[in-house]
Amino acid sequence: MKLAGPRPWQPLATGAVVEGAGLVAAGGVGLLMPLPAFGAGLGYVGGAAVILAYWTRRRFGAANLVTLARVVGTCWAIGLTLQAVLGQLSPAGLGLMVVVGATCWVLDGVDGRVARARGETSAFGARFDMETDSVLNLALSLAVVVLGVAGWWVLAIGGLRYAYVAAGWIAPRRIRTALRIPLPFHYSRKVVAVTQGVALLAALTLQLTGVAATAPLLAPVLLAVSLATLCWSFGRDVVWQLRHGREEPTAGLVP
Repeated sequence: MKLAGPRPWQPLATGAVVEGAGLVAAGGVGLLMPLPAFGAGLGYVGGAAVILAYWTRRRFGAANLVTLARVVGTCWAIGLTLQAVLGQLSPAGLGLMVVVGATCWVLDGVDGRVARARGETSAFGARFDMETDSVLNLALSLAVVVLGVAGWWVLAIGGLRYAYVAAGWIAPRRIRTALRIPLPFHYSRKVVAVTQGVALLAALTLQLTGVAATAPLLAPVLLAVSLATLCWSFGRDVVWQLRHGREEPTAGLVP
């Protein structure tokens, strides 16, 4: 049994200070109301709790620090999305969401390189990175919907992975077992994930610049193509797992 190392209280506390300072600043200039700011702060607390619960490393490392910075940005995006849900997101707030989201996706390409360069790659780091990506995409997809850029079907971009995870828990036993078989590495999986974030940010940018109003089909078509690639990626993985689940009935069982 692998024991957890010292809990990363210091980086998480630093992240909390940065998170709080950003929310206070956004509230001070009228970009966030108290309720969305509270939701963003609660998101960070929840993320920190998950990190502490699954911590198994001896040191946090530079790569995880980069991912933690993305968690802070993702929580800001959550706050701005909640502001949009309330119908109070200003153009400046939408612009901030695009900048924060783009920064998070740029940093997504940094943390993996840092981890490989410093020998800090780990299962925890890979999962930390993936979960941060997923939450950001879910927030951005909800923002696209509530701002009227495209229909509710766009939520599938942010929700498909969570549906996949849920199927691994509630589907019939044979399917649950297959969905727990570790997948082989495919670089295309990462490319498709990044494509979703780029498409969502592009759609929000079209809304911000007014292009979405003059070319109303542009953003939905872009998002539909993006969603199609995501469905292809998940479909390929699920077919592979179901096929190997039949070949190896005991694979992927969790005691």
